[in-house]
Amino acid sequence: MSESVASAARAFAASRRFSAATRDRWLRLRDDDRNTLLQLAERLRLGENQFRDLLDWSEEIAVRDRCSIAAVWARAPMATALARDLGRNEMIAAIKSALRRLRFPQLAAVETRLAELARRLKLPRGVRIRFPEHLEGDEVSVEMSARSAAGLRAQADALQRALSAPEFDEIFRALEHFS
Repeated sequence: MSESVASAARAFAASRRFSAATRDRWLRLRDDDRNTLLQLAERLRLGENQFRDLLDWSEEIAVRDRCSIAAVWARAPMATALARDLGRNEMIAAIKSALRRLRFPQLAAVETRLAELARRLKLPRGVRIRFPEHLEGDEVSVEMSARSAAGLRAQADALQRALSAPEFDEIFRALEHFS
């Protein structure tokens, strides 16, 4: 065990008042995994619950993919999220989103497919299709915003045309099969 990394992890855990269980679990990790999480925790000033969520999800992915936690965090989605110039809270949200996509690859594939189908509808600016969060449900909502009555009528007409496109039926089939 690299004592400098272990000492730094202990110091961070103490400064954030992590429970002994969380701290000890962290210290039991391999050196490279412990160091990866230390760098992340320090950079994002993670609290215990945030740290534990990232640790849980990272371990799940690592076990499933038979790799280290460090290898999970070295993957492109994680590296891309970490490279973004965001504030702390936005960075944590981006990281959680990227980790969630790695954790649930089938969910991520359906979300990507739904986004592609929505793009293919070529709806005008101001018309947004919203899918259930984490695809928990089978309802789609459509939001329209316009600066004039004529603009809103044009959006409604475009939406009416799009409703008969096969992509709309495919959207609902994908949601039905996933939920």
